Amino acid sequence: MMTSEQIEAVRSGLTFDEYMAQWAEKNALPMRGLDPVQRRTRFYSKYNLERQCRVVDLWAASESFSKAVMKAPANSDWLFLTDDWCVDSAYSLPLVHWGAEQRDDLTLRILLKDDHPRIMDALLTNGKRSIPKFVGLDQEGQTQFVWGPQPDLIRDIRQRLIKSGAEGRIVSSTTVEWYAENGWLEVERELTQVLSAASN
Repeated sequence: MMTSEQIEAVRSGLTFDEYMAQWAEKNALPMRGLDPVQRRTRFYSKYNLERQCRVVDLWAASESFSKAVMKAPANSDWLFLTDDWCVDSAYSLPLVHWGAEQRDDLTLRILLKDDHPRIMDALLTNGKRSIPKFVGLDQEGQTQFVWGPQPDLIRDIRQRLIKSGAEGRIVSSTTVEWYAENGWLEVERELTQVLSAASN
């Protein structure tokens, strides 16, 4: 269960439109003067915006996902913890946003990972602050469900590559290629399962 302070942080988080506006505004800034790490994350951010737009253009909700969204717990706050450099987020946030838009009693709020370390620490993945994290909360701050940071299939692929000694760039490129081949459909399948389980 989240503390009252954490619940307030969630409810004062960014709306989807605010997050997208902030993202576009940052990408429009010049890259001159950025250090190598900042340049790399800006590079990721620019491509992720294109990836997210591609999902929006190509994806249509399945009947099973639509039903799961409509049966999900009522009067919920949906929390999405992320950052715009996260490729997994680019392929999952559009689905979460679509779901929240289908019902008046669901409120989606987006928090940036580095701005909320205490909330991230309550949602660690194998001891790490991995994103994205999609969380359903009732009005008292009780957790209804948690999903993330990525579908099991791509996580297993990444883990096998890492164990085999593959370079980081190979792991990253494999992840991007997997998602580009309609990997968001696996996100949809898992979200369908998560929301269906939360409704029972």
